[in-house]
Amino acid sequence: MMTDNAMMNESNKQAADNKNNITLWVMVLLFGLPYVAATYFYFNRDEIDLGSTSNYGTIITPARPIPDVELTRLDNSNFKLSSLRGTWVLLSIGSSECEKDCLENLYKIRQLRKAVGQDYKRISKVYFLQDTNYINRFEKLLTEYPDMDVFVPSNEKYQKYLSIFSYKGSEIKDGIYIIDPLGNYMMMYPKGSDPSKMVKDIERLLKISKIG
Repeated sequence: MMTDNAMMNESNKQAADNKNNITLWVMVLLFGLPYVAATYFYFNRDEIDLGSTSNYGTIITPARPIPDVELTRLDNSNFKLSSLRGTWVLLSIGSSECEKDCLENLYKIRQLRKAVGQDYKRISKVYFLQDTNYINRFEKLLTEYPDMDVFVPSNEKYQKYLSIFSYKGSEIKDGIYIIDPLGNYMMMYPKGSDPSKMVKDIERLLKISKIG
């Protein structure tokens, strides 16, 4: 039979346990809900009506997962875009002749990466060549654009792979495209886009993103 003191101690212990449980759940709600909400929004953003947005680029809805096929670099080494997961990828597509629009995009991609300051390491640069007819010319151009992964046609499926970046029938050549850190094609800019407005989009993406 429990004494009065024992019953009181047991009651106090139960009260303390209840208080600790309440504190734990409060902590879970305070710190867990924002993460859950952010995760839900990220993976369901295509189904959520956000009304008007302030982005300059065209959002691809739904975002398109990029197949992780083996690609061939300019130096003939093999590479998969999954190696760039965890970073935002800026990419363009064009001819190895690389005339006006191509040159502008190479410059834009380089300057956009520089413009984000210390966050530049969160951005990778990619260029897909549609041909190798003027490959020597293109290689010389690249001396001004270091740290860019360049891919060349390696098989008959290559052009079909590039068609992933088409949008409403527009020509894929000389656009600039964004792949998110999870490997999804999610935004595009047609040729001639204003880089000062593009950088605002990119800065916003880097600010809200906790993934890459």
